[in-house]
Amino acid sequence: MSKNKAGQTAIGAAAVRTMELFYPEELRLFEDHFARDFLNWPLKFLIDLMRFKGIRDWGINLREKQVPGTLGGILCRTKYIDDVLQSAIKNDMENIVILGAGLDSRPYRMPGINKTKVFEVDLPSIQNFKKKRLIKILGPLPSHVTYVPIDFNDQTLDEVLTSKVLDISKPTFFIWEGVTQYITPKAVESTLKYISKTCTGSRIVFTYVLKSVIDGTSNLEGADALVKFAKKAKSPWIFGLEPSNMTEFLGRYNISLIEDVGASYYQEKYLKPLGRDLNVFEIERIAFAEIVDKK
Repeated sequence: MSKNKAGQTAIGAAAVRTMELFYPEELRLFEDHFARDFLNWPLKFLIDLMRFKGIRDWGINLREKQVPGTLGGILCRTKYIDDVLQSAIKNDMENIVILGAGLDSRPYRMPGINKTKVFEVDLPSIQNFKKKRLIKILGPLPSHVTYVPIDFNDQTLDEVLTSKVLDISKPTFFIWEGVTQYITPKAVESTLKYISKTCTGSRIVFTYVLKSVIDGTSNLEGADALVKFAKKAKSPWIFGLEPSNMTEFLGRYNISLIEDVGASYYQEKYLKPLGRDLNVFEIERIAFAEIVDKK
């Protein structure tokens, strides 16, 4: 995926997270008060129109026709990752590494995260854009966050997260959201090999697209449309996994699966209790796992 397209993907996700603030507080899955400030003014203007329910319903219906379930998917995966990260912070996880951080605002909005060391790993162009926006919002950048530039297709974590940067002997929590489908199998393997070297008890949460969707064998509703949409946007999906193979796949890297969740989990855990009628695509899932003893 090109650097410009990676930036557009990050901005698109920030726009979706912004819209969650337009719902009544009791119906929100999370609150991201930074997302709107990451947007450029034309998009910010359009998103602000979504404050009006009639316009918001029209916009959501239009998006559902084009790329069904994506809005719900982005919102629910944000909620899930927020939850497991908050648990990690409460359990004294010392390092937090956000791979392909994009415009993720968790280092600045999650309670207690300022007591940890956070490493944002992403393309230099995206980091530079983000830091400029953060300076406008926060003033000086927070001391608990370190920005580590990388291109996952050309560099490895071993090259950029050296022992001088990150102490992997301490419990580390990795977040890898909305990235794996865009990078090569070699880049995925290299990343997991690095993560496997961290200390026992370190954890990783990551999203992935179903392999059957990418290779065209899936019969899920909207799968073909989403693959075509990604290709048309010049950010094609090239890597996928299947939940049936996840335990074996992660086991190659001394990583043990804790749980693997998707649309049905989100509906039962998050949306139904709030009475939210929100479509969530089934083509993307989340794996949550832990590094185990090396044998």
